[in-house]
Amino acid sequence: MLALPLLVASACQPVNPSAIDDEPRILVLVASSLGEIVEQAAKRFEARSGIEVLVHVAGSSTIGSQLLSGSIGDVFIPADLAWAGLVLEAFPSAIPAGEIARNRLVVVGDLDAGESIDLTSKTPPTDWSKVAVADPEHVPAGRYARSALESMGWWGPLRSRLVPTGDVRAALRLVEMGEADAGVVYQSDVFATTSVRILAVLPSSLHEPIIYPIVMLEDRPAVRAFIESLGSSETRAALVQRGFTNIMAAEREGS
Repeated sequence: MLALPLLVASACQPVNPSAIDDEPRILVLVASSLGEIVEQAAKRFEARSGIEVLVHVAGSSTIGSQLLSGSIGDVFIPADLAWAGLVLEAFPSAIPAGEIARNRLVVVGDLDAGESIDLTSKTPPTDWSKVAVADPEHVPAGRYARSALESMGWWGPLRSRLVPTGDVRAALRLVEMGEADAGVVYQSDVFATTSVRILAVLPSSLHEPIIYPIVMLEDRPAVRAFIESLGSSETRAALVQRGFTNIMAAEREGS
């Protein structure tokens, strides 16, 4: 699936507000790293439209697997294109509706961690006994982390020290609680905590782009209107404040 600007014209035409009267509630399934921002956007949409929006927040693999197993939903926002592609293949009526934002990977440690690490070193720090990372077998953040560490030549030396978790937020919590010396997490997650510090920002060239695509599972006016609302100035500001990058709706407005 190609990444497209938010609300590409072929997927979502302008919505007549009167067309969304008496629409049923909207169910949104969103990756955990983007959950809080989408929940806030849903509340604003509810206040303006009167349509209830339920937001289910979990790891991309969890919500993707739930859909493939028969769960229902109207909007799917995972943290990578692969899961979006799987869902699009499984639901012939689903429509790709662009991407809402992108992210970066960072290495974090606790507040007492030493100086920033040298990413050009051929070996990782020897004092890392445990490194928290989202499960690379199932979680997009873990796959991105593995790709980056392999590109750096660090995956092999660190493999026995890795502590895989169910999602990227769980990896961050291990570092916050002092149960891991370092962790590889999304940049946006660090903006929500004061208990860790960034030791390094991993170059995006080391892994595939971290993209949050939007899949419209049910093509109805209210769903279109909700997706359109994700391009609001409030949501764009929240994304920037939390460290997301490539806010596509903002870029399109400036083009």
